[in-house]
Amino acid sequence: MSSNLNTYKIAQKNIVNIIIITCFLVTGCSLAVPEPDENNQTLLILPVETIQKLKKFIYTVNLTIEDSNNEKVFHRIEPNPDTHFSYKSKLKPGKYKITELHAVANPGFRVGKKKKQRLRDWNVIELNLEKGKATIVNKKLLIQQPESIRSKKSRIEWQKMNKGERAHEKAKRKQKRNERNKKLRAERFRNIEVHDLDDNFKAKLMEELNEVENIEKWEIAEN
Repeated sequence: MSSNLNTYKIAQKNIVNIIIITCFLVTGCSLAVPEPDENNQTLLILPVETIQKLKKFIYTVNLTIEDSNNEKVFHRIEPNPDTHFSYKSKLKPGKYKITELHAVANPGFRVGKKKKQRLRDWNVIELNLEKGKATIVNKKLLIQQPESIRSKKSRIEWQKMNKGERAHEKAKRKQKRNERNKKLRAERFRNIEVHDLDDNFKAKLMEELNEVENIEKWEIAEN
């Protein structure tokens, strides 16, 4: 009896898995925004351009949004080169300001030499959110990180090196890293930058938004 029950549970679980996989294949993995309702009276759309030169980003971007009463709301952006925007829901209609931007390192990593790096010397972004409208900010966040300086030697080659050869390889890598950092300082490189929303990127954004589920239920507005 116990054996038959276990067989039934396994078969039931397999059927559920098949249904989930089938639904995924049929519907795909499409992005969706919430529908307008009492909890989601406005929708804030933040254009985001992500330049990825490594396998993964080692930080997230945290925004501080303040309302007219100086109450703060926080929004986190996970850098993703496959999408052109991030959105924030559940904000009541009214006037807001984006007052702070931080790059926050993931556990075990650092941004520069810190765990959190604040973007300075940029203009506060003012917003006016209206009920039933998806408001696109007229600025674009550029998120990027410099390429990593790594040895081209394979693990096997590294293991075959003697102590002197390893020290020489480490010194070469350190020199390249210093040269890269010097170049980045000269170029005033920043992990986060704020730019005006240009027509080319806006066209890509609108094309993507047209494919987003529930976006047709909002009136698109520009701020």
